[in-house]
Amino acid sequence: MPEAETLSPISQRINAVMEYFEKGIQRQFALQIGVAPGRVSEIFGERKSKPSAEFLRKVAAAYPQVHTSWLLLGEGEMLKSAESSKNNVVYAAEPTAPRAVTEPRAYAVQDGENRGAVLYNLPTAASYLGNGFSQERAEPDGIITMPNWLLRSGEYAVFPVIGDSMEPTFFAKDYVICRFIQPADWEILRDDTVAVIVTENRGLQLKRLRFRKGEADQGKYVRCISDNRTHDSYNIDLPEVLEVWRFEWRITANAVNVTETLNDRIARLEDGQDDLRRLVESMVDSKELRRLESLRNPMTQD
Repeated sequence: MPEAETLSPISQRINAVMEYFEKGIQRQFALQIGVAPGRVSEIFGERKSKPSAEFLRKVAAAYPQVHTSWLLLGEGEMLKSAESSKNNVVYAAEPTAPRAVTEPRAYAVQDGENRGAVLYNLPTAASYLGNGFSQERAEPDGIITMPNWLLRSGEYAVFPVIGDSMEPTFFAKDYVICRFIQPADWEILRDDTVAVIVTENRGLQLKRLRFRKGEADQGKYVRCISDNRTHDSYNIDLPEVLEVWRFEWRITANAVNVTETLNDRIARLEDGQDDLRRLVESMVDSKELRRLESLRNPMTQD
């Protein structure tokens, strides 16, 4: 058995999971999480290797009873209670008075020269209502690692995009990598900042945001705007906003030629203008012919 004091804090927590669920048997633990026994030995043997982001993802997936926040950062309790499992959400909110959280329940992981953003199975869209965000499964599906210079300081999460509300900027099945923004910084975000905004009634929305101070009887609100203008913009009172995740990077498999689409629209517009010009010219010509005819035959009446 490894000596706890010689292990890094995160390795100590992995050891605690192994002790609790597998009675400290490394081979059984490796089998359960789906890695070679030698990989576990590297962490707890003489090498004392640091667990990779992928290793942590496998541990989290194999033992859903373990709090991800505890596993990654040592915060809170190791095991979820039956009640907390039912109400596991990404944000904390009072049932009758939603409040914005100051710390996200999404955590970045250091993996050598890389930094990890937690991937959540949570849809972001303009028309996502469902049964409320609190009904969504909030356990991470994995960890996406990127170089440190791409993911700077802060907490990051990755959300899949659904729907067409932000086309042609974002497409369904894109992934947006977002940075958690503290509530104190919401109102200093630049106009038209793209972000995932979380509210109790609308769930997650990927929008362009404009934070505003309304009239005295209206208070502060945020204007949510879609790039696809077939979707109406709307306002959300600031007290209803739970979290804001500012967009920083995108993962996409789309290769739509937006320029070509724009050229098609311009060509159709030019065709329409040409048709209109011809119609006007024909009307002018007809009027001129009637005028000349009237000059030749003054008795002719229009």
